[in-house]
Amino acid sequence: MKPLRELLQHSSVYAVGQILNRLASVLLLPLYTHCLSTADYGVTAILDLTAVILSLMIGGGMVSAVTRFHFDGDSSSHRDRLWWTGLTYLAMTSCVVLLPMWMGRQVLSDLTLGNNYPNGARLYTLTLATIIVQNVGQLVEAYLRVLKWSGLFVAISLGRLLLNVSLNVWLLVGMDMGVEGLLLGNFTASAIHAVALLMVFLKTRGPFRFDLALSIQMLRFSMPLLVTAIMAMLMHEADRYFIRVYIDMDEVGVYSLAHKIAFAVNTLCLLPFASIWQVAIYDIERMPKADDIYARVFRWFLGGMGILLLGAALTVHPVLPLMTPDAYGDATDLISVILLGFFLFGLQLQFEVPAMLSKKTKRLVPGSVIGVVVNVVGNFLLVPAYGSWGAAWVGALTYASFSLTTLLMCRSIRQIPYPWKSSILVSAGFCGTYVALRYGLFPSVGFWTELLASVGCCAAWAAALFGRDGMEWWSTRKIPVPSYEATSPKSETTRMNQSSAGTVSSHARVANEVMAPETVNA
Repeated sequence: MKPLRELLQHSSVYAVGQILNRLASVLLLPLYTHCLSTADYGVTAILDLTAVILSLMIGGGMVSAVTRFHFDGDSSSHRDRLWWTGLTYLAMTSCVVLLPMWMGRQVLSDLTLGNNYPNGARLYTLTLATIIVQNVGQLVEAYLRVLKWSGLFVAISLGRLLLNVSLNVWLLVGMDMGVEGLLLGNFTASAIHAVALLMVFLKTRGPFRFDLALSIQMLRFSMPLLVTAIMAMLMHEADRYFIRVYIDMDEVGVYSLAHKIAFAVNTLCLLPFASIWQVAIYDIERMPKADDIYARVFRWFLGGMGILLLGAALTVHPVLPLMTPDAYGDATDLISVILLGFFLFGLQLQFEVPAMLSKKTKRLVPGSVIGVVVNVVGNFLLVPAYGSWGAAWVGALTYASFSLTTLLMCRSIRQIPYPWKSSILVSAGFCGTYVALRYGLFPSVGFWTELLASVGCCAAWAAALFGRDGMEWWSTRKIPVPSYEATSPKSETTRMNQSSAGTVSSHARVANEVMAPETVNA
């Protein structure tokens, strides 16, 4: 199916940027862990958490809203109004939210970091400035994704990565600036990245146009997403606050390292797919037998994510001790539990499809609420007794509750025929494989045997789950795909011909292929 191939194509391009990004993080991990104490690492985790909360208060849900409303019209006038309105909204909310925070930055530092950090106000100044430029950059990144300009997107992102890495190494090692050096490097790279994206935006869109009525419509769409985003953030990050209160900042640092590695792996696996999936679901909806396509993508998604996360959980055992000091040793086993949680969390990306298609985003709120309740209560009960291990297992339970509730709420809108029996058996098989290797084989073998066993078992799973599909694709790859008229009232060719030249016309060729009835993005 051609659209499935296009989804794979764009996901692969996004994956290149993510692979290089995460590879840089892994290669710099020894540098960061040797230059920063566990307490310093804990400080960066608390700053990141606070930044995420504030970023969501500014633009939570607006990127998804602009992406969704982009497909409500094909005219340049509509899209100019849409994207300029979204950008204006972000600028206004940034001033409203961040100005009071900057004025009270010392109080904010005392509340989140404690009274032991006299330079906390300066750290928060850099953090708040970074939030502004990153929120602007995220909206324009969504603009490139909607147009499927994945090559340009990755090129700009890689430029930011190289600049960010260079600045961090210089400020952290050369200038010995510690946490402040990392924040300064992140702000500088993010600001230049946002400027580059804005230059593309200004060159390809029309003059400034703001539509108050449209902004209200997008705000109504985005508010439930804002709630779910804040709830999801609490599910991801709130355990850091519990560990700091009940244990200490050093424990926060160790847990944050484990969480950062697991999150990096999850992002590497999930973000390339999610970047195009959030656009592709609207294209797939116009295809014949769309529900069968969604179910097929779910099967591939679960198998692919499971193999990648299983491989990461296994290979971290021989690799991580070589890269970090002994003070971070407890992070190794924590990573596998956190990855299990992210596997469960990723399923929500599939389960939310009916709500996104029907614009019934309020159905996503209950899952987030239940997830946060489970997270807060669980951390309150388990972190004082079990520390980081309690937080890790509470995270897995939280994500399971979150995804299951989202599934139940969205099935009342539309029942996609997911392959439940095979999915449950495959998921159980992944867990059984990890336990068998980690506790049955690894204690009695050396580095290379652990590494080879990890790669070998993942290759075996890949052959078992995708070998048949791969053979079918290989046997049919040269068969021409028949063309049909699109199922929408107007053919995509006609609709795209109504779009303006320049930006929209450069996207028309890709869009015409995506809209072919016999194809699917995947």
